[in-house]
Amino acid sequence: MKYILHLILLSWLTACQTPWLPSKAAERQIIQTLKDETRYFCERNLSKWAAQWAHVSYASKMYGGDTDFVVFSGWEAIRQHTVDHIREHPEPIEVPEVEVDYHIEYFGKTAWVFYTKKIPQGLAREARFMVQEKGVWKIARMQTIYLITDLSHAKGYDN
Repeated sequence: MKYILHLILLSWLTACQTPWLPSKAAERQIIQTLKDETRYFCERNLSKWAAQWAHVSYASKMYGGDTDFVVFSGWEAIRQHTVDHIREHPEPIEVPEVEVDYHIEYFGKTAWVFYTKKIPQGLAREARFMVQEKGVWKIARMQTIYLITDLSHAKGYDN
């Protein structure tokens, strides 16, 4: 009987908990993380870029478009690909100034972020899976799909 009362009490307590609701501060932090990750990549600042990512085995990075599809699974693969890219292209590049309308869906202490941005060749549809680590939002998945409308800039196409 005592066991049943404990179960009932426990179920009442868990049912009465206030669900976590996102705040404007959470939205600002997520967007700032995304902007910082881009900025530090463009600046070729590997340590600050890496600080925007969750260093977990389930992290992944994916690019897809008309001619390519690439996936990196796990933090080490993502980090190594970026190290190799920066080694091959060490010069900093200009941080793109792009207006972005972010759509954020929260799932407890995680969030999906969706947005589309204009690029010289057309559009890029982006998605990021964010996780909170010790109160700080980090990227756990990056997904970019290129919708190429101007093939003159695309790899493998001639004018």
